[in-house]
Amino acid sequence: MPRTIYLAIYNSRLFPAHWALWIPHKDDPAIGKRIHANGNASEGFTIDFERNHNIEETTGSYQLLALAEVADKFLEDVRGGGTQGVDQVACDWVEEVALSVQAPGKSLTHVRAEGPRRRVEIQNCQTWLREVVAALVREGVMEEAALRIIDSAPKN
Repeated sequence: MPRTIYLAIYNSRLFPAHWALWIPHKDDPAIGKRIHANGNASEGFTIDFERNHNIEETTGSYQLLALAEVADKFLEDVRGGGTQGVDQVACDWVEEVALSVQAPGKSLTHVRAEGPRRRVEIQNCQTWLREVVAALVREGVMEEAALRIIDSAPKN
């Protein structure tokens, strides 16, 4: 039976919105895993798998956009006693693909940095997640429509 994977958008008026994949457990749509690049453009990012995350306990503004219906064979619910936790170890194919896309490194330089100035392309959780969805499409996990949805998603 296919399951829906969502784009979770944590809106901000001042900064780019934080993006994550939200994958609810089969038997509880409020509990699931959040896959995202955690960090910032000046320090760099890490890829985190937040397990047994309760989306209903989110305090800030967010929205969920359905990205794709994904076959169960690509997903694994990791209960781990039901406690919330964060790790960087893949437990299913979607997580393996997410780890195959390198998390953004530092893409901002300090104003006082010495050396030649060059134009930089800012990399963040949004650019990383777009690459993850593209990789999932290439792997046949998601339909190409997921790329159109993520390309039109709110950026703030």
